Amino acid sequence: MIDSLHVAGFKLFRDTTLPKLGRLNLFVGENNSGKSCLLEAINLYAGQIPVSDLVQTAAGRSEESLRGWDAVDLTEEGTSIRHPVFDLFHQAGQAFTKEFVIEKIGDASPLRVQCLPHRMVRDEQNFIRYIPLTQEDAIPPDGVEMALTLFRGDRQVGLVTRRRLPMLRSRIAVNEKVLNEDASTVALLPANGFSSEKAASMWDALVQGPGQELVLDWLRMLDPRIEDLAYIAGRRDARMALLKLKGQGRLPLRSMGDGLTKLFHIAIAVASASKGVLLIDEFENGLHWSVQEKLWIAVAKAAREFGVQVFSTTHSRDCIEGFTSAVKGGGPDDASVYRLERKADDVLATNLPLINVDAAMREHEEVR
Repeated sequence: MIDSLHVAGFKLFRDTTLPKLGRLNLFVGENNSGKSCLLEAINLYAGQIPVSDLVQTAAGRSEESLRGWDAVDLTEEGTSIRHPVFDLFHQAGQAFTKEFVIEKIGDASPLRVQCLPHRMVRDEQNFIRYIPLTQEDAIPPDGVEMALTLFRGDRQVGLVTRRRLPMLRSRIAVNEKVLNEDASTVALLPANGFSSEKAASMWDALVQGPGQELVLDWLRMLDPRIEDLAYIAGRRDARMALLKLKGQGRLPLRSMGDGLTKLFHIAIAVASASKGVLLIDEFENGLHWSVQEKLWIAVAKAAREFGVQVFSTTHSRDCIEGFTSAVKGGGPDDASVYRLERKADDVLATNLPLINVDAAMREHEEVR
C-alpha cells in the first residue's frame, strides 16, 4: 500500500509531501490546484509499464498517439522543445526541471525520470545507441537530442526518445513489460468517465469473478428494478450496454441518465482494481448529492473486501461529507483527506483531521 507520497519536479509539484495516506484518500481544492496531477503521479508510480504509462500521461485525456518531437539546437539556457512529454516536468518561469521523482517516504526504489541531452552513436551492429552527455562532455554540433530516461532506484527501466516514442495503442515490446516489480493493478477513472470500448472490455474481464454481481448490486442503489446487464454489438462494431429491468425488457444504459453511467464506471473500476489501486477523478460528476454517502459506504466496504487502495478528487462538499461519514469508525490509518493549494510555483498539501474536515473546508468558497 502507498502509505505516504513525495512528488518533486512533476507538473505543478516542485516539492510536495503527503506524509500519511490510508486505504481511502480524498483530495480537495480549487481548480488547477494539482488534484488530477496528483492522481497522474500515483498512476505513474504504481503502474506496471513505465514507458507506456509515461507516454499515456503525456497524451492526457485525448487518447491520441504522440508524434516524436523535432530535434533542436541546445543552448546555455536549455532547449526550446515544447513536446507534451516535456510538460510532465515542473516549470518555474521559462525553465523546467531536468528530473522528477515520485516515491514513498524512505523509498528504496523511487521512480525517477530525467530529461537530459544524449549523443546518438551507432554500435558495431549499426544500431543507434543513446549515451547521456556528462558535464565534462563538449556538446558536439550534431547527433544530440533530448531524451527521457526512466529509473527505479538505480536501475534504468526505460528510455523515451523522439525516434522511439511508442504508440498508445501499439503492442509494448517484451522487454518493456512489467518492469516495476512492485507494481499494482491500477484502474484510473477519468472525470469524463471511460470510453464505451474501455467500459465493455472491463466488464468482460469481470466475468470469472464476483465483480459483475458487485456492479449490479451498486446499480440497484439507483434503480432496484435492474436485473442484469449485457453488451451487444451496435453500429460500426461498437458495443452497447443494455440493462434488463423487471417487466420492461432491456434498455440502453446511456438512456438511464448520467448518474447510472457514472455509478457503473465506478463499480467496474473498483472490481477491476482488486488488490491494487483505484484512482477516481472528480468523484461527484453526474451523481446526485443524495446518493454520494451511500456510494462512499459501498466503495469503502468493497475496498476492504477486494484489497483496493482508493484515491479520489472532488470539488463537492456533499462528496466530502459522504466520504467522512463512510469512513467513520474505520480506524486512524483507514482514511485521509488532503486539501491542495497552489503556493507560488508549488503545491501545498494539508492533511485535514477527519473529525474537523467540514469545519476546515467552510472557510474555502471553492468547495461548493
